[in-house]
Amino acid sequence: MQKEKYSLISNEDLKDIQKWHDKKESDWYNNQFHLAGYSGSTNDPNGLTYKDGKYYIFMQSCPFSIQHFNKSWALYTTSDFINYNYEGLTLIPSTKYDINGVFSGSARVNENNEIEIYYTGNVKFNDVDRTAYTLKAFIDLKEKIVTKELLFEADLAKYSGHYRDPIVFEKNNELFMLNGAQTTDLKAMLNVYKFNGETWENFKDIKFDENDDQNAYMLECPNYFKLDGREYVFACLEQDTPLKDGSHFVKYREVEVDNEINFTYKTNLIKIDLGFDFYAPQVFSNTGERVIMLGWLGNSKSNPFPPELTTWSNQLTLPRDLFVKNDHLYQLPIKEIDALRQTEISLAKVSYNYQNGLSEIIANQISSDFKIKIKNAKDENILISNINNEFIIDRTNTTFKDEENLPSIINLGNLNVKNLRILIDRSVMEIFINEGQYAISVRFFIDKHNEIQTDIKNVKINQLKGYSYNWNNIIFKNEIKGQ
Repeated sequence: MQKEKYSLISNEDLKDIQKWHDKKESDWYNNQFHLAGYSGSTNDPNGLTYKDGKYYIFMQSCPFSIQHFNKSWALYTTSDFINYNYEGLTLIPSTKYDINGVFSGSARVNENNEIEIYYTGNVKFNDVDRTAYTLKAFIDLKEKIVTKELLFEADLAKYSGHYRDPIVFEKNNELFMLNGAQTTDLKAMLNVYKFNGETWENFKDIKFDENDDQNAYMLECPNYFKLDGREYVFACLEQDTPLKDGSHFVKYREVEVDNEINFTYKTNLIKIDLGFDFYAPQVFSNTGERVIMLGWLGNSKSNPFPPELTTWSNQLTLPRDLFVKNDHLYQLPIKEIDALRQTEISLAKVSYNYQNGLSEIIANQISSDFKIKIKNAKDENILISNINNEFIIDRTNTTFKDEENLPSIINLGNLNVKNLRILIDRSVMEIFINEGQYAISVRFFIDKHNEIQTDIKNVKINQLKGYSYNWNNIIFKNEIKGQ
């Protein structure tokens, strides 16, 4: 399927992209209510913003490969998070500043009611060395044009070429930009730029993982937001250890940020999702008091490739509402997702039987140990249990196994489970415990799963449906400002 890793994308590729999309749509493992690219690999959500009644959801999309080749941005728009319009491939490698990949970034609606995009252009010198450019772009959905403008190059005297993922935010009528960075001595760093009215200036570095024993070698995908009068920053922290030991986790801190962007940490670093299959979350930049987060339901340290997945891989999480409770961030699927419920499923002998690989489990007033088995007719299964104060997810008996990328046993210890909600799609599930106290994103590969067995007494099982899509196999024209 894949083309050369850094080959450019053009309209001549649309026929092949359509063929790969059609195969993806016929694949059992293709998820029905989790967004993914039109074809190829999906990773970070990008440029999340709201404008004129529509939510804009950009995402990293590699249309030719199930791996990280030809990185571009795909775009979905929606007004209700149930019905989606796939607008096409928008930002694509097209200039000497992003020739080796359009990496992640953010968006905001500016004073002219335009969507203003900030992103990283990746340029590799060889197999090891690289540089990074920060660019601004504007998108014209009507004319299908993206206009790009260079802002600055990473300072290679201070940072390695691993410098990326600008998040722009406003504080006291001034614009600031957070960047994920790695210093030349291979330490994780949060870098801040400030807009002086004409250009962007390197403002300061912040050690975000201060007092943390992770000793991260890279920070990426930062985000800043306010919620209930509090300020939060989260970032992806990478350390040199196997995935099963927690190499790539997303952590957040409550902070106080003064006018000079000095951070006062109100909390230690806290995991935003306990699963190994979660990375690069971002919140919508302008939804006011409501903070909606989307993440990548995958991980850059983990690349499982079942033999059936030849034309696509990975997906985004459900959109989640963030809220503050007990001085922590809680999260639940947004209320709009309730519209996916169709019927309540009754117990048939020993199983709850559902259709199309889509279901929801809701259990309240849990006061004893329990097991939940999600299975197919061959008894290939994923087992979720809470025994002797240990919450365990067991992927030992799934159809496809990959110990390195999908560790069989995930033991999360004592979560004091009182209630839970699990939304099950074809090859992913999202678990929410204690009304959003904990979230756990999980990939699994069970061919044609259709049964739930559980010893929980107070349980409700719902049949779910998938999203509705309007597909447009389009590649936007990309041009440099003034040319």
